[in-house]
Amino acid sequence: MLLAFIRKREPEGAIDNLEVDMDLSVEGKSERIPPGSHICQLYSKVTEIPGVTARLMRVGLSLSEKCLFAAAPAQVNEFREELTKLQVDVEGLIAAGQLVLYDTPETFLASGHRFDPYFLLSSHQTFIAQALREGWQAVRISIDMTWLTRNVAAPEQILKYEAASDAVFTFQNAPIIALMHYDYGKLMPSLVVEMLKLHPISVVGKYIRRNPFYLNSEQYMLKILRHMNRERGRDK
Repeated sequence: MLLAFIRKREPEGAIDNLEVDMDLSVEGKSERIPPGSHICQLYSKVTEIPGVTARLMRVGLSLSEKCLFAAAPAQVNEFREELTKLQVDVEGLIAAGQLVLYDTPETFLASGHRFDPYFLLSSHQTFIAQALREGWQAVRISIDMTWLTRNVAAPEQILKYEAASDAVFTFQNAPIIALMHYDYGKLMPSLVVEMLKLHPISVVGKYIRRNPFYLNSEQYMLKILRHMNRERGRDK
């Protein structure tokens, strides 16, 4: 049985008697999301984030998974409201240590101000290890990356983070579901294309898409190396 679907611990504030159908739901369309999944949401308005994230987290909370959401204060407040609409005891779960909310970015930045893709990935791995030590079954992490990386990350750093996350989470079947959000209006078109290549599942507007152009991290890195070799050949 998959790790994320084993119930072991029932903390104070947990969600009881909840019939779990699907993990990811957008406009009536749903997908079952297995552990190790690495999902991208491309949004046009930040108000699209809380609803999608709340439904994903509600399922995880019901399965004794530890959940983390990080975004600007307004989106964190909306996320709380969406969970409350889904009959989730937000304050009880925070008190129990199962739900963690951040509305400032410093925790995820090296030295509190510098974006380092490997530092961020390491913070996820630390969160997983801590959650498992505490007795939770798995974790779910959701971060508004446009909010987090604004003015502190180059496109190449964002792609490094996404490729490394895909390698660690997907290929190691890590006990995590990661949903990362990007404002596609603030991304270069070429970066949007590359971003989609690194995610087997994406949420774009009202649609959940399984990506036929997905390249796993190994394939993606080989593609980059071949491109670099061709560029070097032209320079000779």
